[in-house]
Amino acid sequence: MLTLCGSPAVAQSQDQRAVINREYAIKAAFLYHFSTYIQWPEDAGAAADRPFVIGVYRENPFGSALAKIAESKTVEGRPIDIRRIVTSEQARQCQILFVPGFVPQKSQDAVLRATRDSHVLVVGESNDFVQQGGDAQFFVEGNRVRFAFSAATAKREDLKVSSKLLALAEIIPSH
Repeated sequence: MLTLCGSPAVAQSQDQRAVINREYAIKAAFLYHFSTYIQWPEDAGAAADRPFVIGVYRENPFGSALAKIAESKTVEGRPIDIRRIVTSEQARQCQILFVPGFVPQKSQDAVLRATRDSHVLVVGESNDFVQQGGDAQFFVEGNRVRFAFSAATAKREDLKVSSKLLALAEIIPSH
């Protein structure tokens, strides 16, 4: 009897993990595709002889999804390096930085301040991440992962965001 009572909870948590894993696998694929639709200046670590760096701030919610992409893909012929970013200062070493939604707001604010005048595309998933100063934000709508870009990011001189990518995004006005 005890085993039967525990089984649905185990099955439910496995189902929940599967949904989360799919969501983050999709987000990982989006991060990779962002790298193919944005141009970084060479002084931003985008030189041909250096790896393209995708950082994950604090804990990695992607499991192995980003690592699998890095093993099989390149960005303009450059290998992809996935790094765990622990401090906001390390965030400036990335071309793309992902900030998970479970990171406390105070820490999110610190990393956004640290990357404000850099060539880093900062992507988050918290509500209002773009309004707080992020460049792009993932959200789930109708059981689909979607993304938004800030209007300011769309107009940045240092990061040239393709109009094809912007056409797929929700554009959030800058304040």
